[in-house]
Amino acid sequence: MGIYEKTAVKTGTRRRPAPMWLVPVSFFAVELFAFFFLSLNPKDFSAAQLWPLAFGILWAVILSSAVCVLPSKAGRILFAVLYGVNTIYAAVQTGYYVLFGEMMWLSDFRYASEGANYASVLLSYPLGWWLGLLGLIGLGIILVWRFPRRRWDWRPALVSVLLCGAAAVGTCALPQVVFESDEDIRYAGSDYGRAQSAQAAYENLFNTHRLYQVCGLYQTLCKDIYANAIYPLTPAYTEAHEAGRQEIDAYFEDKDKPVENEMTGLFSGKNVILVLMESMDDWMLGEYTPTLNRLMSEGINFTRFYTPVYGGIRTFNTEFCINTGSFLSSQGGYAFDYVTNDFRQSLASLLRQAGYSAKEFHYNSPSFYSRGVFSEAMGYEAYVSYADYLKGMPSDAAKKLLYDDQLLFDNEGLNSEFFRDGKRLNFIITRSAHLSYKYNEVLSYWGLKKYPEFKGLTGNEETDCAYLKAKLVDDLFARLMVELEEKGELDNTVIVGVTDHYTYGYKNEKALLELSGVDNKLLLEKTPCFIWSAGLEPMEVDKVLNTSDVLPTVLNLLGIDSPYSYIGCDAFDERYDGFAPFSNGSWIYGNAAYDASTKKLISIDGSDLEITPETRKEIARRVQEFTRINNLILDVDYYGES
Repeated sequence: MGIYEKTAVKTGTRRRPAPMWLVPVSFFAVELFAFFFLSLNPKDFSAAQLWPLAFGILWAVILSSAVCVLPSKAGRILFAVLYGVNTIYAAVQTGYYVLFGEMMWLSDFRYASEGANYASVLLSYPLGWWLGLLGLIGLGIILVWRFPRRRWDWRPALVSVLLCGAAAVGTCALPQVVFESDEDIRYAGSDYGRAQSAQAAYENLFNTHRLYQVCGLYQTLCKDIYANAIYPLTPAYTEAHEAGRQEIDAYFEDKDKPVENEMTGLFSGKNVILVLMESMDDWMLGEYTPTLNRLMSEGINFTRFYTPVYGGIRTFNTEFCINTGSFLSSQGGYAFDYVTNDFRQSLASLLRQAGYSAKEFHYNSPSFYSRGVFSEAMGYEAYVSYADYLKGMPSDAAKKLLYDDQLLFDNEGLNSEFFRDGKRLNFIITRSAHLSYKYNEVLSYWGLKKYPEFKGLTGNEETDCAYLKAKLVDDLFARLMVELEEKGELDNTVIVGVTDHYTYGYKNEKALLELSGVDNKLLLEKTPCFIWSAGLEPMEVDKVLNTSDVLPTVLNLLGIDSPYSYIGCDAFDERYDGFAPFSNGSWIYGNAAYDASTKKLISIDGSDLEITPETRKEIARRVQEFTRINNLILDVDYYGES
């Protein structure tokens, strides 16, 4: 009797298994979570937004069928792996999109450690994101804990295999349905003209988010794995490389060759200071940036300069482009994968051939973005880390010194390195204006001790901190001018100032649009860019320009006759009409901007659009061609093999 009582108690406490239908529902829930943050736009809803959900249903069938075809224990393990990996993928992609308005390729995930210092931005994520993520985690835990129990039977297993196969066929056929429903294909009328089309995004993988809009989260992940991990191992990849080189040759053959103009050689032989102004947005210029105002008013001010993002990282994307002339690949691929490329066309490489020495200066460690290796790969003699000059100091004291970009001149060793003998190219990456814009953020906290008047300045914490950090950037330039004058080098120096990206760390998007004086997020990408040298006749260049135009423009001003062709153009070439291409298919040209995320053509200045349908087609073609050639240049190591 005691035995039976013990058995009854044990049976009574047995966990009740979850129903089998909850397995496909859980996989679809991951897609649904992603949909709310990556695709759903209630203000401009269209049926096209629902395609990711259609693919999500098919993939829920595929994944749940794969789980159900196995015995219970093996199925539980496979479910835990598949659900866990895809939940993490969805969390990272949606989280990144909330912050940057873009998605990443898998290769970009390797930069996650670089962003660890800015994890505090997670606190500003919307409540819905946190609740959705917690819901997915809870659902996964419940299903693993109470995974459906059943005896394995070949008949249900066969049904699962058939369902899996049918859904797989569906994932191959459904893209064709999406292509047919895409109006841009019929609008463009040519292969390259389909720059905004679903087919172009699906086949060329020029932008992660655009690909997601076509085929959903799961299929985006699979295409990413194949394109960047499996395909490069196949013989077809080698053949594609050769075809890619030929395509680049043809592109440059049709492109206008550089010619001399009235600006050629204007700064010939001068020392060059290239400054990457981290997060220094155009709306931050004004009352608190007198030195920058002066440099821009006395020098060459590029008033319509845009910094498109290619790849998954913002700062290094611009850093790489202004040095090499090409953006990072928009198809993924870890930037470090290209460290073995030959960058003989870079600014540092060409200036060193002309007798300059070239060094890069930044507060961060050489391992951050692998700059210690990549800097030399791009032609610099060394990456000079400020931290290396503070060794032996207590860590807290050293850390405080690193908050100030002026350490470059305060520290005797760094100062000597910067003002070394001979003609020089010095590349400075500032820190001061970096996110986040909160009073208690370490850099803001340090800055407020120096300038306490900025706390409560505008009544908006983010704006206060942004203006404070702009002041700190201006302090660096003011100090730079003093150092140059004291050392008698002011007349023999040209300063090039470029911002890497707009203040995407500013979380109140509505307020940011108002501060920037625009009504479309695409137009936030306009950032400051200027070139200053003593005695220069002030000028404003109103042509639309993009980051890739910096290198050809600087080379022309220095009178460096490069034997290489670039995708960007000299800003002073009258044949260049100027445009800003974005990897997702958006573009800015003249007074018009096309936002690929909303498929809307907008006027930049509020005036009537002066762009014809034919011109719109041509710009769409140029954008896709630009993006493809940019990617190919890196993929085939074009400059190294030419």
